Amino acid sequence: MLRLILGLSFAVKLLVLFFFHKESLSNEWFVLFDNFEKFKIYSYYTLEGQNIPSSYMPPLYLFFLYANKLLSFDLFNFVYLVYFVQILLSTVSVVLFYRFCNYFFDKNFSNIGALIFAFFPLVVLSTALISSGTIQLFFYLLFLNLLMEVINNEKKINIILFSLVSVCCLLLRGEFLIILFLSLFYIILNDKKKIKFVVAVFFSTFVIISPYLARNYINTNKIHIVNVTGYALWKGNNHLAKVEGFHAPLHPMNREDWPDFEEFSNLYQKLDSLKINKKYEVERDKIFLKEALNNIFQDKKKYFSMYIRKIFSYFFIDTNSSLVNYYNFFHIIPVIIIAALAIPGAFLASLKKDKKLFCILLIMFSLIFLISIFFILPRYKISIIIFQILFSLFSLNYIFVKFFKKN
Repeated sequence: MLRLILGLSFAVKLLVLFFFHKESLSNEWFVLFDNFEKFKIYSYYTLEGQNIPSSYMPPLYLFFLYANKLLSFDLFNFVYLVYFVQILLSTVSVVLFYRFCNYFFDKNFSNIGALIFAFFPLVVLSTALISSGTIQLFFYLLFLNLLMEVINNEKKINIILFSLVSVCCLLLRGEFLIILFLSLFYIILNDKKKIKFVVAVFFSTFVIISPYLARNYINTNKIHIVNVTGYALWKGNNHLAKVEGFHAPLHPMNREDWPDFEEFSNLYQKLDSLKINKKYEVERDKIFLKEALNNIFQDKKKYFSMYIRKIFSYFFIDTNSSLVNYYNFFHIIPVIIIAALAIPGAFLASLKKDKKLFCILLIMFSLIFLISIFFILPRYKISIIIFQILFSLFSLNYIFVKFFKKN
């Protein structure tokens, strides 16, 4: 059954790629890749002839793009190779999700879980986009399977492998830091004998990622993985923001295109006064952070209400989205069904008092409450879709046992 799912999944993703792919990079990835290829520097802003060292976005996906460029040997458009590798990784992710389900269900229900995951529209479409979604799912599932093995005491886990996978997740999405800390904390809470393992993982992860941290510190005098907290917080918490944020990038090279809103005049003045040097990106983010916090504290009721709407939109749907094709039947119906099944499923899972399930519940809700502080785009559901599909299986299993299984 699993082999059939894998084969069909691969074929469907190739078909979707044919209809939805683009032949070149766009937006932030184009800028980052172009600067990296030309100047061999990870830079997003090029101002007054200076390439400002960037940590605006986690770097692993850029390295993934560049690796595919090298492997293409300039014999063909490397973007096609990117898509093909993403489809391969997504197909392998189906196997990883099957293994993940297997910790809680029998073979039949694990196959159902793999089937839903393999053909879930958001997962399928992510393979046809220049976006880190596909490799994020791959590494998240790798991490979760390793975590389940540690909690289950199945076998001695390779500390370096666990740390490498953790670093890859960190260099894909900054919010993974909360998953890592919660996971390591829960491992100790569940079994104090594993404190040596946790300390070793923490140390190894720090050592592996330290060159990138050192690079950021040298450039900015600040130890960090990503430097977008302030901008992301402001984007989701300003006078004109909706659940999906405020979609004007305010890039300094396009100053004349910035929206002419009186509410932003003070912010614009501060941004215009910034000095162009290697700390530009960090100082710029600090301005956005102060502005966002000021907005939140001045109107707590408004932004708390917005926060609740973001949580709802993240778990279910955004009822006021302006994004093209958001309400497409093939996107919105599966999202609603899985979310609706996941709620009672999470409750049923909590009743089992399974230490692994408690850890997964903790991670899922921590992600929801954390990311909703900022803003919610449809693709962000990638971060929790693994958990939603898993918990929906508990609902389906309950329905099957209650109404269909013969005594």
